[in-house]
This record gives sequence, structure tokens and C-alpha cells, in this order.
Amino acid sequence: MANGKKRIEQLRALVDYHRGLYHTHDAPEISDEAYDALVRELLDLENKEGLTTESLTQKVGGAVIEKFKKVKHQTPQWSYDNVFNFDELTKWYEKLERFLAGVGYNGPRAYTAELKIDGLKIILVYEKGVLVQAATRGDGSVGEDITHNILEIKSIPKKISAPVNAIVVGEAWMQKSDLEKINSERNKNGEQLFANTRNAAAGSLRQLDANVTRGRNIQTFIYTIDKLVDAKGKNIHPNTQSGSLAWLKENGFSVNDKTKLLKSISDIEKYYQKYIPIRDSFEYGVDGVVIKFEDLVLSERVGYTAKAPRFAIAYKFPAEEVTTIVEDIAVQVGRTGAITPVAHMRPVLVAGSTVARATLHNIDEIHRLGLKIGDTVILKKAGDVIPEIMRVLIELRTGSEKTFHMPKKCPECGKEVVQKTNSIGEQSVAYYCPNKNCPAQILGQLIHFVSKKGLNIVGLGDRIIEKLLEENIITTALDIFKLKKSDLVNLEKFGDKSAENTIDSIAQARTTTLARLIYGLGISHVGEETAMLIANTCNKPNEFLHLDSDTLVAVDGIGGTVADSVLDWLSEDANVELYKKLLAELTITEVVKSSNKLSNKTFVITGTLPTLSRDQAKQLIQDNGGKVAGSVSAKTSYVLAGTEPGTKYKDAQKLGVQIIDEVEFLKLIK
Repeated sequence: MANGKKRIEQLRALVDYHRGLYHTHDAPEISDEAYDALVRELLDLENKEGLTTESLTQKVGGAVIEKFKKVKHQTPQWSYDNVFNFDELTKWYEKLERFLAGVGYNGPRAYTAELKIDGLKIILVYEKGVLVQAATRGDGSVGEDITHNILEIKSIPKKISAPVNAIVVGEAWMQKSDLEKINSERNKNGEQLFANTRNAAAGSLRQLDANVTRGRNIQTFIYTIDKLVDAKGKNIHPNTQSGSLAWLKENGFSVNDKTKLLKSISDIEKYYQKYIPIRDSFEYGVDGVVIKFEDLVLSERVGYTAKAPRFAIAYKFPAEEVTTIVEDIAVQVGRTGAITPVAHMRPVLVAGSTVARATLHNIDEIHRLGLKIGDTVILKKAGDVIPEIMRVLIELRTGSEKTFHMPKKCPECGKEVVQKTNSIGEQSVAYYCPNKNCPAQILGQLIHFVSKKGLNIVGLGDRIIEKLLEENIITTALDIFKLKKSDLVNLEKFGDKSAENTIDSIAQARTTTLARLIYGLGISHVGEETAMLIANTCNKPNEFLHLDSDTLVAVDGIGGTVADSVLDWLSEDANVELYKKLLAELTITEVVKSSNKLSNKTFVITGTLPTLSRDQAKQLIQDNGGKVAGSVSAKTSYVLAGTEPGTKYKDAQKLGVQIIDEVEFLKLIK
């Protein structure tokens, strides 16, 4: 328990520090998602230790900056509790049901679902229909007077037609396109860049000079009415959340148009899932959805906790950044002999999947991060991006962390590791096992050879290849084409039928393309697209053996590093001999183009497409004369995007590359 209490103290200090940066100074150092992860860990530990009554997690917002006049809010400004998955949503839903039963309500259920805008919360006060005051949330009780800046925002009515007294609440935000322009100017002027649109909006409104706000094109969405009385003092507040939004819209306020009335938890989940893949496509930042019980009279009876309403919840989108602990660092030997350090972490849910390992690339990356075994880290995974450790939270160190050292000998074969030198004398940052007969390299090469993008031999999975090597049934890729049913049938998990199917798959793989064969060879730096480029330069399979540096570098998409790697591979007699023997076993077919409709067009595919697999989409692009690249650049013609598109979608937006969906793509080749 002592360690738990020490961790709580460290977390409280760190959360308080980042809370101040976010709410008070508008200068966050970590993402909202990483901050949420720290708060969640703190709350979990406090619950275990029984310390929640003194918790920072019960606070709302941050402190008020002294340079602004303080405003005492007429109505408390709550923040929403968060849930992060369907199970947590269900628990909130069931708890709300119990509260509704407790106040004697057994009628129909309805919920208003709204996008959770990532901006600065603003509270607007109207007297006799005229805007008289605007403030930030502050700590929920006291905020900052920013009336002079709010008056510069075009979307906020300075006077509404009805002579009412009202308090309305919403979010101020900045368009992503405006943020890019502002950051470009700030970069030229040597000023600190805004981290995101919320940061930019907050920084623009917390200015003493209203001229700054006027030039920033701040936008708003208003979503709550805290108070609404007519000229005679009669309460005319709508009884429903959707009615409130309708009143706001009718009276000139900007209201988000993605709001929807729902009737069940399954409807809520469908609404939530709909916006996950397209959340980055909006001009405003969105980090989840807010669910509110529709009946506002009943909502007030259900009431509030110390910091949040019980009748509403923020359902956060799957985090792309989380925190976890690196429990160990091990190394793995790849098919090229590269020795890569890998972080073994406390399993954590990120971007919709559980992650327990992350590559650290090389020792230089570990030094750059300042990472030690036992550190708490921020882990990022977006869409189809490989999990990556972004930052070490040294504030949470206990003193028991250990420094990692690269091994001096290969952990698989015992050979002393080396650092390679390229053709211009530069030493690699990576360490390599120089032993071509290293068991790990051979295993990796064979697994790569039979993989889906290689020879695509179904039935020869990683474990089967490993077993065949252990039994000395195969030693090289060539041996795969000499396998018989009797070699497989006695292996674990193999029966007559599965053995027959694997032998049939091997037979089918004898007819393949040159690009698949080159990829399957496992040459360092030669991926699927590069293999295709190399194959396209060879009129016949034998020409691969006679490639030179000038020929390779002349190909668009192939640089000096790839050319050096290919020529290094071809310089080894054993590799040339293997290639010749493989050609004798294989029938190399040409890739027949269906058309040239996509000639000179380069595509990047990201996310999950509705009907096409990624491989099918690639094949269609190549069959119609197009190219597929792995990353977005100014040369990219189109980004073909599906659900959960990841960072490539953002890259396309930044570079102005046209983004198309599957329907638009199919029209291009129709």
C-alpha cells in the first residue's frame, strides 16, 4: 500500500501540473488523451486506497488568471464524467436507470447525443436580450471575464429578439485551416506554435487586447441553457434538451448540426461508432460524444455529484495516446540480422486494441527518449500506425528504474554484434548479427517468404515453419517446394486434410509474379511497393541478377539506400544461387494491366474499406496502371480512405491531397 500511496502523490502532482497548463495557461505539454489516462489511473488508485474525498479528480477546470477580472457564476459550471468503452457506458446507463426509478419515473426513455467539441467553454449572460457578460468556466464557481473578446466573435448574437434574461453555455473553437495559417505565421515570427485548435481558441480569447481575438476568426457552438426567464421573471426554460437546442438556433446561436435524439443504449453506441472513423474530417476538434437525458425536469431531479451531472456523460473516442509502464526491454533478431530492442509493457487499450509491446527501433531511440526499464510512458497508436512510445514521464520515477544496454552478442546464436557501414562510410545506428546462419534470421526469412505479400503459401504459419526447421525438414526457401504430404502429416496440428491443403497451396505458389518473388527474398529495405518497382524495371526474371546502381537509382521511388541493399544481396554467391534455383521451381507470370486509367497516378490507402480488402484495392490500382505508396507526399494523387484512417488522412489534409472513398475510387476505374 505504501507504494500505492507514493504513486498517488506523484500522480496528483503531475495531474495538477498538467491541469494548470491546460486550463490556466493554455499551453499543454501532453495530449488530452494522455492526461485522461493519468487521471484514470489516479482515480483507480484512490478508490483502492479510499482517498477519493481529497482527490484532484473531483475538481472542475483550473485557476483564474490574475490579469482578468473574476466573475462569480450565477449557476455552477459542471464538467462531465468520462466513459471510454461500451462496458463503462452500460454501467453509467444502468446507474441512471436506478436514479430514474428512485425518483419514480417509469416512462419512455430519450437521450440527446451531441459531438463533444474540443474547445474553450464559455458562459454568456443576457439581460433583457442584450449580451452583458461572457466568462470562462474557471474552477466551476469563478471564471474570467472575457466579454471584450467575445464581442468580437461574429457567431455570437450581441442582442436577441426576445427581451429575456438568459445564461447560455457553449464552446469556442478555431477551424483547423485557420490554425494552420496562424501557426505558419507564428513559425515565421519565431513564436511558440499552438498545440491544437482548443489551445489556439483559448489563447485567442484570453487576451487583454480584443484586436487579437478579432483577427483569429473564432467560431462557437452553444449547447446548454442554464437560465431562461421572460421580461416578467417567469421561467420559460424548455423542458427538453432538444427543445433547448431548438430555442438557441431560433435565436441566432450557432448549434452543431450533428445532434440526434436517441431512444436506447444501442442507438447511443451506433451514433458513437458512426463518428469514430470520421472525427478528424471536421474543421473543429472532436474527442467524443456527450449523452444527455432528454427530459430536463427529470434530469434536475436526478441531480449532480460533486463535479458532474448524473444525467449526462462524455463518451470519449478510443484514445490514440495512453500511459503505461515499461516492465522490460528485450531484443529480437529479424530476418536481416537487425537486433531491435522491444519494450514489453503493462497491457493497455489504445486505438481500440490491447497493446503490450512496442518497438524501440534502436539504442539511439532509447537514449533520445531517456527511457529506463520501469518508466511510465505515453504510448501512441493511431489507426494502422505501429504503437510508438512518445515520451517518458520522469516525474513518476521511483528510483528503482534500470538502464538498458544493448547486448554485445546475438541472443540467438552468440555471435558478437556489429554496426554496419554504408558505401559512404556512415555507421548505422542499428546493431546486427553478422551470422547468416543465425537461427532467428533463417526463421524470419522463411516466414517472410511464405507470407501473404510474398509467395502466399496458406498453411505454413510461423509455428509450422519453426517446427519444420527444428525437425531439419527444411533449411532454405527452396526446400519448401520439395515438401511432401508425409513431411507434414505427422507434425503437431496437421492431419491428412490440412497436409493436403498445404501441399496444394505450395503447388499454386509455383506460379507467381516477379514482384512477389523479390519481396519474398527478404532483402533489407525492399517492401511490397519497392519490389513492384524493381520488378517493373526487369523485362525478364534473370535481369534482376544484373541490376546496377545507376539503373536502380533512376527508378522513381528507389533511393541510394535501397539500391545499396539490393546490390549487397546480389553480391553474395549463396543468394544468387538460391535465386536461380527458385526460378527453376517457379513459373513467373507478367502482371497484366486491365487498363491504363490510373497511369501516372499514385495512391495511398488508409483505414478499412467497406467491401475491398487492402490487397484487393492495391491490385485494382496496379491492374489499372497506378502505383501504391506507403506514405503521403506532395506527389500523391489520391488518398483512398476507409474507416479509422489514422495519420495518413491528416497528412493528406495538411498537404491538400485529394481524399476519396471506395465509391469514388471505383468510379475512377469504371
